[in-house]
Amino acid sequence: MSLNDIHLPITAIADLYRTVLIEDKGFAAQEKKTRPTEPAVIKETELTKQSPALTFLGNNKKQVVIIVSYQDTLYIPDDKLAFLTTILTACKLNLADIALLNFANAGKVSYKEFFETVPARSVIFFGVQPDMLSVPMNFPFFQVQHFDNVNYLSSPALEEIEMDKTLKGNLWTSLKKIFTL
Repeated sequence: MSLNDIHLPITAIADLYRTVLIEDKGFAAQEKKTRPTEPAVIKETELTKQSPALTFLGNNKKQVVIIVSYQDTLYIPDDKLAFLTTILTACKLNLADIALLNFANAGKVSYKEFFETVPARSVIFFGVQPDMLSVPMNFPFFQVQHFDNVNYLSSPALEEIEMDKTLKGNLWTSLKKIFTL
């Protein structure tokens, strides 16, 4: 087998470039002189200057915020990232289009504080109740709810959806409404 025949899973590639693609202020200023445009890469945001608890994965290009809760990882476990990536691909999105927030590592933050810093047109909760982020409404799973110029969708955790065909179908129906697919 040659090196040209090796195929890595998406999660392995993301792990390889996680620390390499994170923008460093000093290095970024020097790099911008030599490179006129920034590539579309997955990186941590500059939010760490304002509040160390508010970091997210992705570039949020399409202002889609995905909120998960995993205690033992920075953002999301690799196997769940792979499943989320397939969902995003079906919605014609990628990791650069979203902001992935791990609520378990975010500390106590309200939706107003978060969305002042991270703009959002759509917010999808996977295994996190909207009221945990102080969203002033409660709604059932898979019901698209419009509030304060943002579409909200509450859903069971990714591991539950991955194992249940009915939940996958319900999620897909809701995502088609949000992203007009």
